[in-house]
Order: sequence, then C-alpha cells, then structure tokens
Amino acid sequence: MTTVDLHGCSVAEALTLFVDHYNRQLGAGDTSSIKVIHGYGSTGEGGKIRTALLKALTAYADYLSFQTDPINPGATLVHPVKKLPDGAGIIAPELVAYCSDGKSESKIIGRFRSHGDLNVRNALKQLVKQGRLAVTRKGRHTIYRSV
Repeated sequence: MTTVDLHGCSVAEALTLFVDHYNRQLGAGDTSSIKVIHGYGSTGEGGKIRTALLKALTAYADYLSFQTDPINPGATLVHPVKKLPDGAGIIAPELVAYCSDGKSESKIIGRFRSHGDLNVRNALKQLVKQGRLAVTRKGRHTIYRSV
C-alpha cells in the first residue's frame, strides 16, 4: 500500500497531487491500494479536500473502488483499476452537472476557482470537444450548456 498526504494543499492541488500519484503508480504496474490522507475537517462533517476527493472518486467509480479507512475517517483507501483523466478531466462530471441549465464562462470559473482557472478552461474545452457541453453566445457572453 502506498500513501499520499493531502494536508496543507488547496482543493485543486490536492486533486492534482492525488491523480498524479494514482496514475504514476498504475503506470508503473502497481495496482496496490493507496491510502489517501485528507483529514476530516474542523467541523467534524468533512473538510473541503475530503468532500472534493470523495465526489471525484464517486464520479469515476468505473476507474477504481474506494472506502473510508475503518480506523481513520480522515483517510480513504483507494483501489486502482485504470488510469484517471489528468488535471482538468477530474472535474468534468461536476462541470457537466453544473451547466445543466446553461452557465456563462465567468460564472463557471467563479464556481470552480479552487481548481484553478487554467484547469477549468481546459476542462471546458475538453467537454466541448467531446460533445458533452454545447456553446452558445448571449450578447458578449459565452454560455455552456450540458448536452
């Protein structure tokens, strides 16, 4: 089992660090479990990193399986199956859901700012190219809508 500690990272940094570790491990042929230490949050309900990580893991259930560490709720055990989308791709499912009723680029970037503007813009480009988001213009605004 390998370990990746996400303490002290922003949400965007934490997701990127996790995906890089996960893909590097699978690329080396190692399919052993990964213990992801994310903390539990000061509220006792789960912190931002834990929440974002679990949302991403749930969205990519075909790529892996996971469970909360039975001893430490501030950690998650991830069992890799196949490589995850890099960088911007990890937020794609959440972006598609957010754009279900059409959103301007500025609203999208504002909502997903914690992932980094460049990652959000790259994810939007990828989703348009994949046909998962449609682009329209409304005055001077670019509007993205889920297909």
